[in-house]
Amino acid sequence: MSRTRTTRLRLTAAGAAVLATATVGALTGPAAAAPSAVTAAVTAATAAQDVAPFPKGATLLDGGRTGFLARSGTAAAPYFWTSYDGTVTPLPGARYLGAAGTDTIVEDKGDGTYVLRDMGSDAEPVVVSTPGTLLGVVDATLVVQDAQGIHLVSGAGGEVVRRTVTGLPSGSLRVRSTAPGALTVSSSQTSADFLSLVHVSTASVVKTVEARNHVLGFESVAGSKTHMTWYDYTPADDGGSFHLLDVRTGEVEVLDAFGSFESTALSEAWLAGGPSGLTLRSLADGREVTVLDRVRGVRPGADGAFLVDGTLDRVEGVYRVTVGADGKPVAELVASSGRLPDLAVTTEEVPSVVDFTTPESWGRFAWDFNHRVEPTLTLTHKATGRQTVLRSGYHSPPPTYRFAWAGYGGWRDMADYSGEYTWTMTAKETDNVGPAVERTGTLTVKRSEVARDHDENGFPDLLVRDGAGQLSAYETKQLREIGTADPTPTVLHTGWNTYSLVASPSDRTIVGRDRDGVLWMHKGTGQKLLPRTKVGGGWQVYNKITGGSDLNNDGRGDLLATDTAGVLWFYASTGDTTRPFKPRVRVGGGWQIYNLLTAPGNIAGATGGDLLARDRDGVLWLYLGKGDGTFTARRKVGGGWQQFTHLAPFGDGSRDGSDDGRMDLYAIGPGGSRFYPTTGSVDRPYGTPTSLGPRSEAAFKTVF
Repeated sequence: MSRTRTTRLRLTAAGAAVLATATVGALTGPAAAAPSAVTAAVTAATAAQDVAPFPKGATLLDGGRTGFLARSGTAAAPYFWTSYDGTVTPLPGARYLGAAGTDTIVEDKGDGTYVLRDMGSDAEPVVVSTPGTLLGVVDATLVVQDAQGIHLVSGAGGEVVRRTVTGLPSGSLRVRSTAPGALTVSSSQTSADFLSLVHVSTASVVKTVEARNHVLGFESVAGSKTHMTWYDYTPADDGGSFHLLDVRTGEVEVLDAFGSFESTALSEAWLAGGPSGLTLRSLADGREVTVLDRVRGVRPGADGAFLVDGTLDRVEGVYRVTVGADGKPVAELVASSGRLPDLAVTTEEVPSVVDFTTPESWGRFAWDFNHRVEPTLTLTHKATGRQTVLRSGYHSPPPTYRFAWAGYGGWRDMADYSGEYTWTMTAKETDNVGPAVERTGTLTVKRSEVARDHDENGFPDLLVRDGAGQLSAYETKQLREIGTADPTPTVLHTGWNTYSLVASPSDRTIVGRDRDGVLWMHKGTGQKLLPRTKVGGGWQVYNKITGGSDLNNDGRGDLLATDTAGVLWFYASTGDTTRPFKPRVRVGGGWQIYNLLTAPGNIAGATGGDLLARDRDGVLWLYLGKGDGTFTARRKVGGGWQQFTHLAPFGDGSRDGSDDGRMDLYAIGPGGSRFYPTTGSVDRPYGTPTSLGPRSEAAFKTVF
C-alpha cells in the first residue's frame, strides 16, 4: 500500500477567474471565454436572477441530466424537482430518494411499494413492491434491507428481480453513499468497523477496509466503480487522515490537505470535496483546483459532472460543475438562493471597565454576525504594548460569539496589567471568503492593591536582579515553570549593578545602596520605576538590609539593617517620598552571627511583622514581631539552609489555591530552589517544600 501526502492548491483571484465561472445557457453548449474576476462576480449575480429558485435551508439530494431532487424541510410537500430550464415541480408524498447521476426519483409509499419516475422523460412510472427498508437508489435499482441483509431490487419489464449483496461483513449495516453503478456500505461490530464498496452489476463486494478507530468509524465516505474514499481516526484518536483507494490497483493515497469533510463525491475522473470550498482532484495525475468558495453538499451528476450546493462570488445555490476537454472546470449556476450579504456585526456587548477586584471576576465580551465566523479579540495594554489574544467558538443561545477574559494570563505568562487598553475584534467568515470585519475600542482594567505587586497586575511578585543589572518581577506560577520553560517576566528597570545592597521595604518601593554608601529610593508606577530619589548617605556602615515586614503596625512595610559591628537597626517607613524613613532605632547587638536576613511579614500570628535570620551553621531562626519594632526571643525553624543564597518572602503561592494571606517563602540556591508554604504555626512555620527550577546564577544574581 502506498501512502502519498499531497498539498491542496488554492487558486489566486486571477486563476479562479479562469477556472471557475458562473454561466447561464444550455448545459451542453460550449464554454464561454473565461472572464476576469470582476466579470465572473457580475455574471454570477445576473445568473441568480434568471435561474430557478433554491430555498434557503433546502438540501440537495441527487440529480442527473435534466435536473435535481431536493428537500426544503419546511413545506407541507417538502420534496421538489428542479429542471435546469428553471421549472420547479413539487412532489407530493412523505419521502423521496434520488439516484445519483440520473433523473430517476423514487417515492416511498411507506407500505413496501415504491414508485420510480424518470423526471427527464415522459415514460410511465414503474411500481415495485418488495419487503424491507429502502436505503438508497442506484441507477434504477432499489437498495433495501431486511433481516437477511441488503438486497438490490429492480422492476424493469414488469418483473421484480431481487439480488442479495454478497461479501458484506456481519454487523449493523448502513448505506453510506451511492453513485452510478456502485454503493458503499459500512458494517459495525462490537470491536470493529468496516467499509465495503459494492458493484451493482454483480451485487457483490469488491473491496473492504477496516477503520483504525472502531468507536469513531468512518467519515467523508464516497464511492464509485473504481475508487472509494473515507476519513478515519488513529486508534488513540490523536488525529485522522483522508484516504483515497483505487480498487483496481489496491493503492491508497493519504490526502492530509482534504481533511474531514461531510460531503464528498467521486466521478470516474475526479474526487470532489475539501475542508472549505469545493476542490476537484484529478484521479489521473493528482492535480487540484478549487472551484467554489463554499460547499454544503456535493453529489455525483450525469456524465462525470458534480451537483454542488455551494457559493461562488457570494451567490448561493446549486451549481453544476463540469470539467472540459481542456481540463478546466466550469461552475454553472442552475438554481439560486440569492446573493449572500456581506459580513456584518449584528450585536456587540463590550465593557468600558473590566473590574478584576472581586473574586471570580471576568471581562466579558460578545458579538453576533450575519454569518458564521472565526473571531479573535486582541487586547493591548497602552503603556507597555503587551497583548492578550482571545478566541471564541460558537455558542448558543445568542450572542453567539463570547469572549471571557480572566486576566490572569497563561500558566507561563504574567497576569494582565491594570490600566488602559485598546481592543480590536477581528472576524472572518469560517471559510475565509470575503473581507474581515474589524471593531476597535478602549477600556480600563481595575485591580485590587496587593502586597508586593510591583507591576500592578493583581498578583504579588518576586524581584530578581540578573547579572546584567536588569531588575524584573516574576509571579509564583512563572517560578514553577523555570527549568522546563522560559517564562517572560515584567522588566521594571535596568542598570541595577550600581547597587551593592537592595531591598523592598514597602509596596511599590525599592531601595538600593550604591558603592559610595548612598541609599536611593525608586517608586513604582504602572509597570516601571520612576526616577530615583536620594534617601541619604552613610549607608556604607551596613552589610545587610531587608524590608517588607510592618514592624510597628502602621500599615507600612519597614526597613531593617545590620551594621559591621553586628547591631540591628530599625527604620520605620513614613509614606513620604521626601523623607521616606524616620530616624533609625537600635534593636540590639549580636547580629553578626547571621549571614542572611529576610522580612517575611506576619507569618505566625504575632502582633507585628516577623524576621528570619540564618546563622553561619545554616540554621534558620524566626523572630516574632511585637508590633513596636522589637522582637521576641528567637525560635529555631531548622537546619540545612546553608544550601541557599537567597530567601525571599512572596505573596500567597499555595498550590491548593488557599489564599491564607500569609507570605510564603522562596529559597534560591546554586544547587536548586524550593517553595515553602506557610502554616501559621509558631513551632512549624513552613510546610513541606516543593522543588523549583531557578538557581542562583547570572539570571538570578539577587532575589528579594
